[in-house]
Amino acid sequence: MAIQQEMAVSVSRIADAPWLRLAAGLLLCVAIAATAFLAANYAPVVGAPVIAIAIGVVLTNTLRGPLHIGRLRVGDISKLCLKGGIILLGASLDLGVILRTGAESLPLLFLTIGAGLICALLIGRTMNVHWRMRCLIGIGTTICGASAIAALAPVVRAKAEEIAYAISVIFFFNMLAVFIFPTIGHLMGLSDPGFGLWAGTAVNDTSAVVAAGFAYSHDAGTIATIVKLTRTTLIIPLVIGFGLLMPLFEAPPEGDKDSLAQRVYQAVPIFIILFVLASLLNTLGLMGQFGPNAQLVGRWVLVVALAAVGLQGHWRAFTGAGARPLILGLVTWAVVALASLAVQMWTNTL
Repeated sequence: MAIQQEMAVSVSRIADAPWLRLAAGLLLCVAIAATAFLAANYAPVVGAPVIAIAIGVVLTNTLRGPLHIGRLRVGDISKLCLKGGIILLGASLDLGVILRTGAESLPLLFLTIGAGLICALLIGRTMNVHWRMRCLIGIGTTICGASAIAALAPVVRAKAEEIAYAISVIFFFNMLAVFIFPTIGHLMGLSDPGFGLWAGTAVNDTSAVVAAGFAYSHDAGTIATIVKLTRTTLIIPLVIGFGLLMPLFEAPPEGDKDSLAQRVYQAVPIFIILFVLASLLNTLGLMGQFGPNAQLVGRWVLVVALAAVGLQGHWRAFTGAGARPLILGLVTWAVVALASLAVQMWTNTL
């Protein structure tokens, strides 16, 4: 009896091992990605990225208990695969194209980010949304969703519930963007570069940008990803700006040892540096035979990441956000999207 109990405990420990839960989660995400690619053959307009997210959302809201999705570390899988897929995408691109596309998008990025932040801070104030929540929703909408919120949170000394609410609001609109943006793009007859620039400037999180962009077309997805990565690098000056303005809102608490420089360093997106380095190696011809295949592998990895994103879309995550932050997120998102479209229409880049 004692031996059986010890064996049962050992089996339980193995089953609860972090690596095993990660492997099980990865296997589930790969299965969803494979299903999405097969389904995309029958629905090419929708595309594998959107289908993968949709399957993940359905599974997590119907079979979350039986599949033990809460224990499968899908959050880690989405982050690792998304960054890995973007780096692989870089290995198939020319560095000159990346630099040119990024540089050309900067004026539009400055305008849309400025419009979004002003909207979040001023309209949020009239709605009596706390200033920290306004900052988090503003930077999450205008820069890169949860990553920007995580980078800014320690600078503005946001509380845990404020971070959770802001991320829930951003995640909700990420899910909507994946389905709404390609539909609007097709109805408006946007070109691939036009849609890519619109999605790259107006969709919140990198995962949603990738899903919406590649759902529209491969070229649109590539442009949207480059523009989005350019937008993500603007975390650094914005974090510095918020850090410098913080004393105007709230005095730092005693014992706060983290300097602004440390917080900025923590906000540096390392995977973007690796994306550029991979592109440089490809431009120099050092990727060899792998270069042409990197795009295909990278797209597979990105769809696996998006399956993991869908598995995190449990509806309970949105219930705690409250009405006012949700409305503020909607208004800010609409301002950014419409500002991007308006400027592109004015400059004939759609």
